[in-house]
Parts: sequence; structure tokens; C-alpha cells
Amino acid sequence: MNAFVAYSIPIKGLKIGIHHYTFTIDSAFFSHFEDAPITEGDIRFGLQLDKRPDMLILDFDLEGSIKAECDRCTATIDMPLQDSRELIVKYGEAEGDDEDDEVVFIHREASEFNVAKYLYEFSVLALPITNTYDCQNDPNPPCNFEILKYLNNEAGEQNPDSVWDALKDLGNKN
Repeated sequence: MNAFVAYSIPIKGLKIGIHHYTFTIDSAFFSHFEDAPITEGDIRFGLQLDKRPDMLILDFDLEGSIKAECDRCTATIDMPLQDSRELIVKYGEAEGDDEDDEVVFIHREASEFNVAKYLYEFSVLALPITNTYDCQNDPNPPCNFEILKYLNNEAGEQNPDSVWDALKDLGNKN
């Protein structure tokens, strides 16, 4: 059985107009993708599908969190994710250079449209560049305080006998 059958939207026989769907993806979903940057998480998608005679317009809103290693203190944190994306699905064949990342072409006789691939892609695109968040307001921050203590001590200490100071002195001698 296809693991992504739950993410198929029946489009054949669907009336023209707005339709709403919700999807939740978790660790089991991400395990089906090789080398996925997300392995653990819980992300909820709200999908608004606008069916028109010549195309489908899908608006995805995602919200949730993933498990990630903090880039500041290396502790495992629940990284919040939130994003919105739009996908346009047109009937027909892609015509040369007309294909775009936000436009997908399907056959007019297609009975369903599977959104699993797009749920994965939009989740990955929502990842921040750095895995940190403002944990100072958390009642029990997940921080690795040993690492933070080490980083704060290193930043506060200046070694007067460093190699760089010796190099600075060389530049001052004429």
C-alpha cells in the first residue's frame, strides 16, 4: 500500500469553488524521504483548494515544530515553523520553458492529486537558516548551560600573550 495515499485529494467530480483540507505530518512521514533534513516533527497544514475550470490553486499554511540541534548550545530543541505557500496546478502538458516551480501540470483526466511531495518540500523550505530561537522567555529553557558557560567564558577572557598581539607589535615597529 502506498504510504502517501492519505495525502491524495480527489479532484475528479469535485465541484468548482473553494474546498478546505487539513493534513498532519510527523516523524513517520519524514522517514519515507531519504536524507531528509527533518527527521522528527509535528507539522499541521491547512490547505485551501480553489478549483477552477482550467486550474487548481492550492494555498498551504503550515504551523508546527521540529526537533533540531541548537546551533548555539547543541541542545535538542523544538524549533517552531510557520510558513505559507501557493501552488498552481494546471491541466495539460508543460510547454517547453513555461514550466515554473510554482506551476505543476497534470492530465485533465487525473482523478486525484497527491500533495505529499509538496508537504515535504514546503516543510523543508520553512526551515530557518540557523537553528536557534528566543528561549529566554521559556519557563524551562532546553539550553545546554555547560556549553553556554564555556562560550561566555571564552568570549569574556582576553589572552594578553596571544600570537595576534605579537603580530600587531611587528606592524608598529618602523
